[in-house]
Amino acid sequence: MKFFLPLICFCCISLCCIAQSYNGDYEVKVVSYRYKTTKGQLKKITPEGIGIEDYRGNYIIYRTPDIVKIKVKKRGLTFGKAVSSGTLLGLAIGGGLWSLDENGENAGDMAKLTVVLTASGAVVGTAVGGIAELSNKKLTLNVNGNQEYFKKNYQRLEKYVNHAPETLHVNN
Repeated sequence: MKFFLPLICFCCISLCCIAQSYNGDYEVKVVSYRYKTTKGQLKKITPEGIGIEDYRGNYIIYRTPDIVKIKVKKRGLTFGKAVSSGTLLGLAIGGGLWSLDENGENAGDMAKLTVVLTASGAVVGTAVGGIAELSNKKLTLNVNGNQEYFKKNYQRLEKYVNHAPETLHVNN
């Protein structure tokens, strides 16, 4: 019982940290012909191109002829986080039940039960992660350097623009 309560508290705290949502926070991934693929926040859109702030604080401007694809998705629960959370939760429940056997008379049965609960937690985590990944995809524009296509569709990106000020980084 001494092992069970701290384990449950640890798992609950870790699950709460993972489950924090990023309201209105969209991640944009830009695939380019000339530059490396960039992930970040969409800061500006015009008929000529887009401006992205990557996660290092760099502001990058992509012109339409350089853009292959733009993907927008809502940040949040991902496949790996859901699978690991489900597995840890199953392991925690199995370990908690195993700790109830104080005399150790049913160690073999408890080990089997822990393995079953861990595997079922991983299966549930896989299902939740798959659904979360599918529901997070919001928009994909296959520009392929086509200026006319981008001019017709760039307004669809407007609702994903992050209007927060750019991140200021100071190098010491």
